[in-house]
Amino acid sequence: MSGDGDARIVVPAESSGTIDDPNGTGGDVNSTDNECSISTWALSRVFRGVVVATKTPDEVAAPIHEWISSYESKESSEHDATGTNLGPEEWCRAATSGLSHEDSEQLVRAAIGVAFLREKARRSQHATPADLAMVWDLVRGAITHPMTTGPCFTASRSSQGFLAVPLCSLLKDGNIDELYRFHIWLPDGQRGNLDFAVHSHQAFAQSWILAGVGRDYQYKFEPVTSMEDATHAVYALSWADDKNTSTTYKTHQTSSTVVNTGKLGRTTRTSGPSVHTRDMSYYIPSAVFHSTEVAPDTLHATLFVFDSHRGFVKDAPVLGPKDSESSTQLRDPAGVTPAALANMVETMRSWEILMEQGKQHSERAEWEHALRAFNKALNLCASVPGFPNSNRYKHQVFGHLGNTNRRFGRYEHARDILERALAEMEPDGPERIEFSGELGVVYRHMNRLEDAKRAFEDQYNTAKRLGNERAQCRAVGNLGMVNYQLSGQSRGPLLDLATEQLTERVTSVRRLKAALDSHSSDPSQRYLLNTFTTWEMVGLSRLSLCYTARGEGEQAIKAASEGVELTAKSADSTAIAMSRLFYGRALLLDGQHQEALKQFNPPNGCTPAIALCKEPSEEHRSYLAELVDAGADMDVVDEQGYKALDYAVFNGDTATEMLVLSGLRQQLKDNVEVEIAQRQNEAKLRKGYRELFQDKLRPVLLNSNSNKNALQDLRRVYADALAEDSEKAARFDVLKFVRYTDFLSFGKIPRSSDKLPGSDGPLVQRFRSNTQNDGRSSDAADFVIFFSYRWINAGSKTTRDTPDDSNNRQYKRMLNAIANFLSLHPTVDGERLGIWIDHACVDQDKPAPGVAALPMIIAQCNALISLVDDAYHTRAWCSVEVMMVQTLRRSYNLHMWYEHVPSDSDGGTLREGPIDWQVVMKDKQLTYESDRPKVLFLERQSKLLG
Repeated sequence: MSGDGDARIVVPAESSGTIDDPNGTGGDVNSTDNECSISTWALSRVFRGVVVATKTPDEVAAPIHEWISSYESKESSEHDATGTNLGPEEWCRAATSGLSHEDSEQLVRAAIGVAFLREKARRSQHATPADLAMVWDLVRGAITHPMTTGPCFTASRSSQGFLAVPLCSLLKDGNIDELYRFHIWLPDGQRGNLDFAVHSHQAFAQSWILAGVGRDYQYKFEPVTSMEDATHAVYALSWADDKNTSTTYKTHQTSSTVVNTGKLGRTTRTSGPSVHTRDMSYYIPSAVFHSTEVAPDTLHATLFVFDSHRGFVKDAPVLGPKDSESSTQLRDPAGVTPAALANMVETMRSWEILMEQGKQHSERAEWEHALRAFNKALNLCASVPGFPNSNRYKHQVFGHLGNTNRRFGRYEHARDILERALAEMEPDGPERIEFSGELGVVYRHMNRLEDAKRAFEDQYNTAKRLGNERAQCRAVGNLGMVNYQLSGQSRGPLLDLATEQLTERVTSVRRLKAALDSHSSDPSQRYLLNTFTTWEMVGLSRLSLCYTARGEGEQAIKAASEGVELTAKSADSTAIAMSRLFYGRALLLDGQHQEALKQFNPPNGCTPAIALCKEPSEEHRSYLAELVDAGADMDVVDEQGYKALDYAVFNGDTATEMLVLSGLRQQLKDNVEVEIAQRQNEAKLRKGYRELFQDKLRPVLLNSNSNKNALQDLRRVYADALAEDSEKAARFDVLKFVRYTDFLSFGKIPRSSDKLPGSDGPLVQRFRSNTQNDGRSSDAADFVIFFSYRWINAGSKTTRDTPDDSNNRQYKRMLNAIANFLSLHPTVDGERLGIWIDHACVDQDKPAPGVAALPMIIAQCNALISLVDDAYHTRAWCSVEVMMVQTLRRSYNLHMWYEHVPSDSDGGTLREGPIDWQVVMKDKQLTYESDRPKVLFLERQSKLLG
């Protein structure tokens, strides 16, 4: 048994049902299966293995054994139902309360994690992503805990190149009985001696992927007698520790050696590569020959078990060169500690989750959310010390950021990102294919067609050198489109070449689709099928342009119609809209005006006009002008809550904006110019908000974990951004506050126009920027509390211009809430405390800038206190404020949310706001229905705070 490789038979986390193997699947992939309990016997057994793996001293292990034994029945055994059975969380709670030293607790937590994984496998239950995350948290916590009483996790270099950390080692008669290990391939180029990559295991093996991508292959070995017929020889394996070298397995090895037995054979690959990614599981039967491949510049990590109870073969050799004698692998990890390895894997898991989120948002054309996720991933690469091969993973993010910024119409930014990445990249790196193609698309939208053609040629030639048929398919389609544009839609060699290339694109992608199993439940197969379908749709849509330019109207309609049909199951609303554009255009040029409008004006979602405004270019403006002339609807709202005008304004493309306005003027009936001005203002508000939050505030929040002054910095960045941009300053209010001491003495909720008693000075203070250096203090409040409350100005003695009743009930509740808050947080200095109240901090005579800035104001406040009552959560303004603070609290762990509950005896109490409160804005009430658009706008913006 080589004991050092992973391979074969993939069971993805998304699978359901069962399969005829020891690793069945089933269960909810989104939750931890707490029904899989751990018996006392199983935990005791696994803990014995943890003691061996960590060399835990007897004096440390004995009390833990005694504690576990206190839960056993006298006749407890593996299959005894009378003993104690607890879920992993219950065992963890018991360990916390029953063990006095943290070292002991961490060792038991590692044993609980391993025992849970053991039980899942033994019961043929598939470990869900949540299960695996829970197990990894337990194991990682133990590995990274600084042990002081003697236990020690150790790392060693395997013959396959990865580093292995034993977690639980149980041996029997010199052979592995059960062995659990943490495996990690570092992006350090060390992948062992490839001459000995093909190997087998004595014991049945199973692996659960923590991070990265691994590929493995299975082989058939047939004995032969002659050297000429042989490809490999059989090698016997032995292990060495500090005591001796033998075929007896050793948990803590100093080296392993393989020796040529003289037995020859021919090796043939029978399957592979099987691709393994995070949260997938697979198994390797005993004595099966296989090899594992991990790219030398990437990280890959697994939890791995050898379990002889599910299969064992004594003779499980390694295959190697037929003419060598032996090879020895030293186990020295070169100074890398298990804690460092665990931290690397945790960082990589976080990075992968963010990238996956970004890709999922991209597939649904949710570009703002995608941009947020990719920026977080980039921040991890830059901010986490020791991020493994950060340049390589940073480049991956750059590719997606280039694509996302291009989808936003931010072509210069996308170009800069992609050109920088390509300059730093190897000439034949696989990412170069994608990046050069994306850069070509950016150049094409910038009307730099010759540059685009060169980029697409680079994409095609690199793909051809690497033998990447998929990339060649994309590249030839890109070349066809740029040649179509260069042809000027005029008959000639370039148009003929474009038609030929786009035809090749369609033919090629259909060939790729045909090689897939369209009925497969494998997520990777489903993803490829969806991707190729989109490529086919794009190819057909572009081909219709060529047919139209050639005067072949029927062919154009047929190709574009086939493209629309392919979008039936697509989640990419932009791709659907573009396919409608080309089909409608072919119909329009064929004289079928009403049929064309059906394609241009879908009842909801992204329209062709919206899709064109997302990525403005000379080409897209020409199509947009055709839509306007045809009478296409320019006022449809997409699934993100935006209209064509919003995208045109956000991209800063005046020509596109003017085309949309021209279309709107044709549609609007009454008060046309007033309506136009209102729509322009709303679009500019949305643009300003996205720019301020995405570009200025979010980077500060993303780095907040290592910055105790993050909110002070956030206030400064926001104030500076407004001070430097007069247009934004006119649209968004600065952060304002009332000093707590002034609020306390004022006696009621103040109005924005109120002055300090006894002076002409303003009661409301402004958080000032660094650039406003006029001698006044710019940081008069270190801590700011935001009050969310209902206006209760009912009764004969009140007017609309006050939020309180005649008894100042809300004001008194605010004072009580502040007093309770200061008692809970004695480090908050009341002299440096600021209070944000809408009636004071939003200009009541000109409220629009204050309302528009509300999400960014809440982001700058340390705490939000809700004055709850029976009607609080029914009110739209209160609910949108709750939605904002919930999003912030979950995302950055900086903001506090309390609810103040009134009480007749002591004025009221504070309780933490529920983190899982569900807010549905469409059901919320407003005093003035005219406020509904403002609230819905803020609801959309609040989703971007996370």
